[in-house]
Amino acid sequence: MKWPKRWPRVARRLFRSSIRAKINLGIIAIVLLSVILIALATSQIVSHALVSEHRNRGIALAANLAARSGDAILALDFLRLKSLISEIMATTDDMLYAFIQDAEGQVLTHTFVGGFPIQLQAANQVPATQRSSVRLLTDGREEIFDFAAPVLIGDTKIGQIRLGLLRHKVSATTREVWWAIFAFAILSVIISDTVGFALARNLTSRIRLLQKATERMLEGHREPAAQPPETVPAAKTVASGAASGRPSLRGDEIQQLADTFESMTAAIERYIDELAKSKAVLAKSETKYRRIFEDSMDLIFVADGAGVLLDINPAGLSLLGYDRADDLIGTKRIAGLLQDRVEAERILAEIAASGFVRDRECKLATRDGNRVEILLSMTARRRPDGLVTEYEGIAKDITHHRQMLRQLLRADRLASLGQLSAGVAHEINNPLGLILGYTQFLIRNEPASSDKVEDLRTIEKQTRNCKKIVEDLLNFARQTGTSKTRVNLRESMEAVIEVIRKQLELDNIAIQAHYDRELPDLAGDAEKLKQVFMNLLINARQAIHKGGRIVVNVGLDGSGQQALVTVADDGPGVPADIREKIFDPFFTTKPTGQGTGLGLSVSYGIIEDHGGTIEVAGASPSGAEFRIRLPLHTEGDAPA
Repeated sequence: MKWPKRWPRVARRLFRSSIRAKINLGIIAIVLLSVILIALATSQIVSHALVSEHRNRGIALAANLAARSGDAILALDFLRLKSLISEIMATTDDMLYAFIQDAEGQVLTHTFVGGFPIQLQAANQVPATQRSSVRLLTDGREEIFDFAAPVLIGDTKIGQIRLGLLRHKVSATTREVWWAIFAFAILSVIISDTVGFALARNLTSRIRLLQKATERMLEGHREPAAQPPETVPAAKTVASGAASGRPSLRGDEIQQLADTFESMTAAIERYIDELAKSKAVLAKSETKYRRIFEDSMDLIFVADGAGVLLDINPAGLSLLGYDRADDLIGTKRIAGLLQDRVEAERILAEIAASGFVRDRECKLATRDGNRVEILLSMTARRRPDGLVTEYEGIAKDITHHRQMLRQLLRADRLASLGQLSAGVAHEINNPLGLILGYTQFLIRNEPASSDKVEDLRTIEKQTRNCKKIVEDLLNFARQTGTSKTRVNLRESMEAVIEVIRKQLELDNIAIQAHYDRELPDLAGDAEKLKQVFMNLLINARQAIHKGGRIVVNVGLDGSGQQALVTVADDGPGVPADIREKIFDPFFTTKPTGQGTGLGLSVSYGIIEDHGGTIEVAGASPSGAEFRIRLPLHTEGDAPA
């Protein structure tokens, strides 16, 4: 047995000692405890009686002296007073001092040799309602009972008697009682230890057999050890009985226990061997599966029958945005981890019906409010009566895979639409030019007062709108080349803000711009990047309408390898159900006639042509934030 370090060494040795020693020590301890309790009670009684007798004697002496000194105090007969206190000092050998005070407390006479101690004068005063007063004082070496008694003539107090009796007699008598009890305790211990030794010897001789059998079992011996001569018949009986599987028992209960234990040793040894082998197999299996659990890159969890998490691996903690398993285990439910509670209840209902779900696509809600797309597989463990006792599941993060798939689909759609747009734009661009030319020709030849002028100007305006759409289609289809030079993003953004600032001020919209002065130049087309910035700022202005704020940040991203441009507004935000569609051509949420749905599509193509990315963040109604990442300029990317 491994003892705790905090156990005293004496306690550990006591537990390892023989039963005989424990019995003897137990008897001695009981006797000593009894004697100590008796001694405490006796000493308290004796001490109380002695103190009471001492107090009564002191009060009687003080009262007697008070009765005899009244006339002397009235006559101020100091010789008589001195004689009285000398007489009372001679009556006992434990009186330390005596003195007499007048009615005002002044000392008339005393027995002190080296002068009267002033602090003793008011140390004990008799209250008016009492006939005596006793105080326990000390001079630093000894304790003193100070007795005070008033000197009365009728009911008038004319003085006070003070006597000091040492307490050492009470303490000495108490010590004598303790020594007597101590001697009695030693005698009791000797007698009880002699009797206990005889009883323990008879008991431990039988228990020693059990101890030897236990040692043989722990050491792995299978043959019964030689028994003492007086127990050989019993051992032979056990050996013969063990062969038949049922030993014959002889002797008292302790002897029977020893014999039975001897016959069980062989069977227990076999069980121990089998258990050791099974334990090794289980430990190896547990280590293997625990390693799989801990090292898996997918979320693995275990929950109880109510859906409360019991265990989760480190990959799951990281995926959900938690640092400690204690934040989830015992507090979070499976249904609470999924973003869609209705979907969660549907999954649990399906598991209850079929026992499992496999590769179910759903979304996890992380700690910081983001969502993670996963493939969930989960199994339910049941009792024989069908009640679910445990859930085990694994979730694979497919967020990046889904993003890549959506980007591929978007790129494919954009490529197809780009080809279609380029063809349509070329086909209708020339007719639109002719219509616009002839319309302008008719306007010049028409008198200013003619009613046709207004109609022709309407035709001209709508034709120009069509040509603008065609130009956007051509930009979207990237039919115009990109001329890359060194671009300073801060200067480009400032130029765009200066153009649109007046419109923002008219709408009572504040714009804040923050720039990283250490941001290096990029390789890109400054005019096209300004077009992107202008589209984002105009969209933000239209989303806010009137009275709001736009925040622009231009700097480096967290990796330091890319430039990061963010345009955030405090408008209604972008709903989650259309966030994946906003970069599609001709998709717009604006009323008819206020937008073509090509602004973000063209911006997407320009950023992609620059090797960067553009994305939208921010859920409704917290406002929208567009993030543009562009690769930094390196030597040789663009001409100076």
